[in-house]
Amino acid sequence: MITGPRYKIAKRLGATVFEKAQTQKFALSADRSAKNKRRGRGRQSEYGKQMLEKQKVRVTYGLPERQFRKYVHVALASAGGESKSGGKPTERLHELLELRLDNVVWRLGLAPTRRAARQMVAHGHIT
Repeated sequence: MITGPRYKIAKRLGATVFEKAQTQKFALSADRSAKNKRRGRGRQSEYGKQMLEKQKVRVTYGLPERQFRKYVHVALASAGGESKSGGKPTERLHELLELRLDNVVWRLGLAPTRRAARQMVAHGHIT
């Protein structure tokens, strides 16, 4: 589970991956930090872009690196067989992440945030 400064993590990733970061204040500060990034760093490599997208997905679902890696491994292994998504590993990964109980609880609106949904599942309120 991701702990620490969520606002700072969202700024680093350049996206609103947490519910609290979906504010006007965040949008304005993101514009300011984008201007600073243009000045400070050169072009990002293809690997860097892919890593950033992976981190966005991982942080959005609140998964530790090792657990996310397991989901990727399962998606790659099961994509060759029959699946609803037609065999593409990225679609299978998305399917696996969306079928997690904490995500389903959040999608149903039983919890205000994904973190709250995960806590409800962990504490045994929803099984």
